[in-house]
Amino acid sequence: MDVFEAIRKRKAVRTYTDTPVSDEVLDKVLRAALSAPTGSGSQAWGLLVVRDEAKRREIADLIIAGGAKYFAAMRPMRDATPEEHEAQCIEYAEQILPTYRIAPVWVLGLLVPRNNYPEAMAEGGYVDDLLSVAFAMENLFVAARAAGLGTVPTSAFQRFEKDRLRQIVGLPDDVDPVLVTPLGYPES
Repeated sequence: MDVFEAIRKRKAVRTYTDTPVSDEVLDKVLRAALSAPTGSGSQAWGLLVVRDEAKRREIADLIIAGGAKYFAAMRPMRDATPEEHEAQCIEYAEQILPTYRIAPVWVLGLLVPRNNYPEAMAEGGYVDDLLSVAFAMENLFVAARAAGLGTVPTSAFQRFEKDRLRQIVGLPDDVDPVLVTPLGYPES
């Protein structure tokens, strides 16, 4: 698939098979992500690939639970008690995201502070670094699509439990997992 078709056909994939992603295909997708531009050339970001089954499942559970919280915040219900609303949002997240638990790969786009901007430019430097993570992940999303894989950018879901996500994968407190995606073959 050429790049223009991959961009046009890239979509948020929320249902995956457990078909393994080969090292060769994963390497190709990751190399595309690493080719992204970066603010000030600082490479203040990284990619963390998670293939360990137990950690993938923990990440998926965290994202699904965060999804329920996100849906509760973004989709208020007028005719339900808070408990009913919460239960419906949990049920909805479990209904639309369960195959996240079997996705064979998770990729975390990380903001890794380099603190290389002068103090007067620190705020703008943070934005540059954040955009650089987004550029890398977009390259990953498009390359994955071209390789027949699915992805879905999640940023809001893990926001509720970033400390827990850091703990699952062993990240220090100053590394920010800003974008997370399952990576695998779509169900359909």
